Order: sequence, then C-alpha cells, then structure tokens
Amino acid sequence: MTRKTKVKIMVTVTLLMSVGFIMMDQVPVGRIVLACVWVFHVFYFMLGVKTIPKREASGQS
Repeated sequence: MTRKTKVKIMVTVTLLMSVGFIMMDQVPVGRIVLACVWVFHVFYFMLGVKTIPKREASGQS
C-alpha cells in the first residue's frame, strides 16, 4: 500500500471515529474503548501494513 493510500485511510477512519467519540460524551467507557481501537488502528497501519514506493504500485494492476 502506498504512503498516500495509508494516509487517506487513516484520516478517514480518524474523522469517523472522532464523530463517535464526540457523540459518546456521556459514555466514558465507550470513549476509552474507541480510543484504544483508534490507537491500535494507527499502530497497525504504521507497523503492520507494508508501505511500497509509488512506482511499484503504478506497475501493478
């Protein structure tokens, strides 16, 4: 996955999760769980998903 694609996915997920986080102002446990899921998501995309150079991605179908 290219760096640009990873950033797009991470920004989209962060924005969607922030809406849920804001709406859970009366549910502190829900906020904690959502924050943990978000942290795991960020670490997974940074460390678990391989980043390939843009030129390799353009050669694949």
